[in-house]
Amino acid sequence: MSHFLANPIGSSVENIRWQLLPAALFLLILPLNHTIALRFLCLFLAAAIALRMFFKSGAPPLPLKLPLALWAGIAGLSLTWSLDPMFSLNELKTEIGYGMIALFSFFILTSGKREWHILLWALMAGVAGTAAIAAVKAWQIGIWPAYDLDWQHGPGTYSTYLSLAFSFLLYLLLRPAQHRFPFRPAWLLLPIFLFAGYATQNRMFWLAAGVALLAFLALLAFNRNKSISLRSLVSLATVLAIAGVLFVNVSKDHPASAASPSVNSKSSPLDHVMESFRHSERYQIWQYWTEHIAERPLAGVGFGRDLPHNVYTKPPEWPDGFFAHAHNVFLNYALQMGLPGLVALLILLAALIRTFWRFYRSPHEETRLVGICGLALIASFVTKNMTDDFFWRGDGLLFWSLVGMLLGYGTRSTMRIESSR
Repeated sequence: MSHFLANPIGSSVENIRWQLLPAALFLLILPLNHTIALRFLCLFLAAAIALRMFFKSGAPPLPLKLPLALWAGIAGLSLTWSLDPMFSLNELKTEIGYGMIALFSFFILTSGKREWHILLWALMAGVAGTAAIAAVKAWQIGIWPAYDLDWQHGPGTYSTYLSLAFSFLLYLLLRPAQHRFPFRPAWLLLPIFLFAGYATQNRMFWLAAGVALLAFLALLAFNRNKSISLRSLVSLATVLAIAGVLFVNVSKDHPASAASPSVNSKSSPLDHVMESFRHSERYQIWQYWTEHIAERPLAGVGFGRDLPHNVYTKPPEWPDGFFAHAHNVFLNYALQMGLPGLVALLILLAALIRTFWRFYRSPHEETRLVGICGLALIASFVTKNMTDDFFWRGDGLLFWSLVGMLLGYGTRSTMRIESSR
């Protein structure tokens, strides 16, 4: 540790550009379907390089060890009461095992500003590349937008990927100017990003992106040490307005359930909204699974997002997609691991927010922006997973990779500042 503090950020790994290749390629191909073998090859290579760096040059201690241990521990403990222990064991390996490998790898590899920006642009290249695939597919079939997103794991998964990446695009747009170009090249990514989001036809994508943007702007506004330029403010306000228009347009293609009864004309707008919600698909799903949570409130059925699907009998009138899971990450955790699992998830998210808030309160401008990026990421993650649960598979790996990048760069920046005082 003393070796690390005695050197500037990244100086102990001055010649590791090639070592970042597996991690950068991992971020680049993560949203693409049919790349599972290459994805895990890149992840394990990145982990091996990170492990070598960890023992060779030293690294700061990984934050959040206790919340992570509590979260993983309760998930592991659920094997003792799981209604399908082998299914839960496989899900533990896939969701928590691989997720922690990604967190550790990106935490170690993001050792300085150069590494941070290399991985950032690898992420943005993935956004641009997958958007290009959607555009080509739309042109080939003569339909725009491209509803069939098989190469991007489907609209729900791909829209979650985009909503998680959006906070990092905002970081690139709002970081201190480099004075190399008359405008930021990252602004060219914005229309590509908006096209990709619209191609998913996913309503919650726009809400998650909007929440991330509002969180970013609010945190910048309340930060007395950083002022946003008028040009950037106008540009982002325009983006928010465009997102609102596209959200309304997408919502028209997904009308409310026809089963909704008419509401008395004298009722308030809130009554109309609540009555419509009570007859919506999500309300039926949440009510059904909440009743099953009440059957096993302290244990759940065992770890694994889709385990309840294998345990309970589907109501005959329900489509298969309705019955997959509770379509809410918090309800799913309560369903899998009971209330202790839900509490563990909330503690983990709270610990992440606390850590990113500490970055945000830093006197160093770059560290503050990293903290804002992390807080916006959590806001987007929670919003996107309120009506579904994509905290698994590729999106789960992406979340932990991005968290690892933020913690790696932010922790080192904070330690360097504290050691220089």
